[in-house]
Order: sequence, then structure tokens, then C-alpha cells
Amino acid sequence: MFNAIIGIWVTAGLIIGFAMPSAVDLATTPIAFFHVPMAVSMLLMFLAAAFFGVMWLRSRNPKHDALSLAFAEVGFAGCIIALVTGMVFARTNWGAYWSWDPQQVGVLGTLLTYAALFALRGATDDDIKKRDFWAVYALFGVLVACFGSYVYRQILPPGSSLHPNRTLTTSDAAFKFSLWFNVFGYVMLMTKIALIRAQLEVAQTRLKELSWR
Repeated sequence: MFNAIIGIWVTAGLIIGFAMPSAVDLATTPIAFFHVPMAVSMLLMFLAAAFFGVMWLRSRNPKHDALSLAFAEVGFAGCIIALVTGMVFARTNWGAYWSWDPQQVGVLGTLLTYAALFALRGATDDDIKKRDFWAVYALFGVLVACFGSYVYRQILPPGSSLHPNRTLTTSDAAFKFSLWFNVFGYVMLMTKIALIRAQLEVAQTRLKELSWR
């Protein structure tokens, strides 16, 4: 039932996004209703990864580590999608896929940071140390994500970024509804995927333990 709700919600969000009129000063708008909610959902996934990393440190329950890793992986996929759709948005509105805009640089930095953190996790053989280190990595990663996705362009001089500012809070009511509707849809979808990925990670861990008996 929940899977059906997610499917209907996400589909409805896409339809609403494409049905919205173009925003003022933008050549095309529909991609924004995918790009912006995906970027927000990405950040929420990284926050969840950090939360479950802390839960692992407190509980020593491998399930919490699996959830932390799963949410980070799903957030990483969302980061790739946000970066690519952002490039499409930039090309259609500002004439170039890449312009070293602070927002683009911040998201790229987040992507590269998590790629490095995944590599560091894989470089540790001891499972307990791997989980302990990962909890710290997840906390560091979400700080980088928050800085790259939001803080970085806020501390720069006005006009440094072409990226619209405070879209989710200052848009007209109809645009705001569409944006938040899609945020909730993608959060539900990505959370469901993360939970499935965590189950697979737990199963893999148990199989590994059984193989050593």
C-alpha cells in the first residue's frame, strides 16, 4: 500500500510540475520542480545518515550502521541527480551547463566528499572500526553537504550566484505547493529505497558472520 502511495505521489508531483506556468525571468520551469526537491531530499538523506551513525555509536547495533550507510548511498545518488538536473537547468536558463556557480561548486564538492568517504570506509577491514569511522565520516559529510548546498553561497557577496535564493520560502503559493509536494514525494521514495538497501546490508553482514562459523 505504501509503495503505491509513493508511486502515485511522485507521479502526481511530476504532472503538477510540468503543468505549472513558467516562472518570471526563467526560460523553462518544469526541471526546477525535479531539481530543487531532489537537492532538498539529498540533504535530508545525509542528515539521516549522520543520525543513524550517531545511533550506532550509542547502541552498537549493526542495523543502525546499515541504515546510516544506506541513507548516505541514496543521498549520494540524489546528489548526482541534483547536479545533473542543475546543469540542465543552468543550460536552459543561463546558456551554459557549467559556469562555476557557487551552488554548482558546492554540490560538486559534496559529491566528491562522499565519494572519498565511501572509499575510506571500504579501506578498513575490521567491521567495528569501519562502523566507528563511518559514524564520524557521516557527521563530517553532512556538515560539508550543508555548507556546500546552502551556507557557501549565502556568505558570498550578493550577485555572486545566478542560482535563485530561498526558492522554497519566497515563491508564489502555487509554486511553493508544487515544490514542497515534490519534496515530500522524493523523501518518501528515497527513504523507501534506503530501507531496502539497509535490509540488504544487514543480510550481507549476517551471511558474512555465518560463513566464519
